[in-house]
Amino acid sequence: MILEECNLNLNTHKIFVPLKDTKILHSLKISDKVSITGELFVFRDQVHKKIHSGQVSQISNINFQNSAVYYCAATEAKEGFVIGSCGPTSSYRMDDYTEKVLSLGVRIMIGKGYRSSKVVEFCKKYGAIYLITYGGCGALINRWVKSVELVAYPELETEAMYKYWVEGFEGIVAIDVYGNTLWKNFDLC
Repeated sequence: MILEECNLNLNTHKIFVPLKDTKILHSLKISDKVSITGELFVFRDQVHKKIHSGQVSQISNINFQNSAVYYCAATEAKEGFVIGSCGPTSSYRMDDYTEKVLSLGVRIMIGKGYRSSKVVEFCKKYGAIYLITYGGCGALINRWVKSVELVAYPELETEAMYKYWVEGFEGIVAIDVYGNTLWKNFDLC
């Protein structure tokens, strides 16, 4: 009902990551639904801080070009699943470190909540987007995760860098490559 009152678009786009071409990102508009299949890098605060401070020897052989990052620290796998609960982390905690991650080639960020105006500017500068996914639904999101691989920074344990292979991972475009934001739309309702 609220989405209809705000005249939000609910188009669905399928994206495969890493992206072969970033043109698809230029066609996405705020409130579009995105279904992702492929590889997601998964990390949050502590890995962002390491990248920001130049501690990148563990990731020097990784190609982040046109990739996606999901802000998450999952729990241990339950029987029958490859991962436990894996809900999104509040994304604003990464705002001060975002530009370094985007400069590696990441073009899609996934989390929950608002982002600062500087992240909006980074999305425009790097041709990146920010998706929000379902907060509080980590026990359901794990069904989209088909495999998990530890990639770097094992000393950070649950906050290490992982790679998830996902199928049908859902998100809503909250910041597009042009700097439009979903929350501005709500302000206009």
